[in-house]
Amino acid sequence: MVNAAIDDPDPGPGSDPDPDPDLDLDLDLAEGLRLRTLTPRDARLLVEATSGENATALWGPHPRGPYAHRDARAALQAWDLAAGGQVSYGLLDRGTLVGALGLMPDSDGPGSAELAYWIRPERRRQGLALRGVTALTTWAHDAARLPRLWLEIRPDNTASLRLATRAGYRFEQRVPRHCRAWTAQGPGKDTWHDCLIWAHQARQRPRRASGRDATVQGDTT
Repeated sequence: MVNAAIDDPDPGPGSDPDPDPDLDLDLDLAEGLRLRTLTPRDARLLVEATSGENATALWGPHPRGPYAHRDARAALQAWDLAAGGQVSYGLLDRGTLVGALGLMPDSDGPGSAELAYWIRPERRRQGLALRGVTALTTWAHDAARLPRLWLEIRPDNTASLRLATRAGYRFEQRVPRHCRAWTAQGPGKDTWHDCLIWAHQARQRPRRASGRDATVQGDTT
């Protein structure tokens, strides 16, 4: 259920979008950091990474807090590249999952995708989210040929707004009652809040990732 439509601007100049982009990746980000596609075989990594979480993680509104092994497998199956649609990527520091990012291609047509991210609690404010978002943004434009990426951010999430700016994203619009709070089972009984849409076009170049940052908690879908 979506209460308001997002205006989808022209993705801008550049190569035509790939109608069936290859979203599988494995990137060496240096200093022991790696960004790679997650599969259902990585369930144990999610269990360990969410062990200190008390809110939602990247893969959905439930569970709130640590993942059991069945939760992790279900989440990764729902985000499995082989199934098409959305895909998640692990940010690994020497083999330990320190965060995750996701791409959710626009179902209305090729050329754009929502980007979401999550960092495990004890690794926040270390620059990891900015490094991950910057790397994935560049790869999505150059390798996957997605001309436009966007972030959905709560108006009061100042940390994520700062990160969007530092990663080179630009504010597009405020969509009333677009994002669900997931505090009730049924969408009709739930609370819906405004979302700010920040976008990055292929003709832009992400700023170099440096310094400290903060991460999204919740609002990743």
